[in-house]
Amino acid sequence: MCAAVGAVAPAQQVWTPPKEAAGAAELASSAASWVTAPGAIRKTDLDKATKGMRRAFRIYAIIGVINLAIGLLAELADLTALQNLFNWYSAIEGGIFLVIAYFVRRGSLGATIVGAVLYLLDTLALILAGQFSIVRIIILVFLGEAILAANQLRKQRKLMRQQPPIDQSRAA
Repeated sequence: MCAAVGAVAPAQQVWTPPKEAAGAAELASSAASWVTAPGAIRKTDLDKATKGMRRAFRIYAIIGVINLAIGLLAELADLTALQNLFNWYSAIEGGIFLVIAYFVRRGSLGATIVGAVLYLLDTLALILAGQFSIVRIIILVFLGEAILAANQLRKQRKLMRQQPPIDQSRAA
């Protein structure tokens, strides 16, 4: 291009793909497999959501058992050292968390939200009392993820209800 006046640019060669390269049809079919239907949820997302709900169930069950057991032990055995932190209210709170764990195990979005809010309020009360714990903040993060997972599972159940049932009589 920058040659002397009157020079001619070299002719451009036509590009040809290598012989071992995938054809256009193969590439189009693999790209189509990447796209999900509108509103559909990928299997990996469902697996993550299911794991998140299982984690939330375990968290609520552990909180419930610890509060119920230590609260009852402190009150029934009259352990004054434990009664400052665990008492009848702790035992009742533990029972509530066990009920929440039951409904979270069944996949309830509402129970997951209620449990997270109760745990948040309990954490705020302890922070105002002067007892800060980073473990409680980490648990709250996991419970926030569990709310998102429960919402994801709710969307999937709703999507499954909207699809027409498969007619088994025509198969064969």
